Amino acid sequence: MVLTQLKQLLIDRFGCDEEDITLATSLDELNLYPRDLEEIAFLLGEQFGMDLPAETVAEWEFVEDIVASFED
Repeated sequence: MVLTQLKQLLIDRFGCDEEDITLATSLDELNLYPRDLEEIAFLLGEQFGMDLPAETVAEWEFVEDIVASFED
């Protein structure tokens, strides 16, 4: 569920190609910057009723990291 929501967000908001988004994809490969990650954390946080600390977001390196943050 989280991966599906994240994929849709990355496609719609950041112009990523769906075939490029896997759990093992690095955020650098998707050309996402710290400000983008903050926006992703905010938007997914609203959807899932969570507020992640900035330290958690700063540690994200892969799509899998984002998914794990919202599945825990």
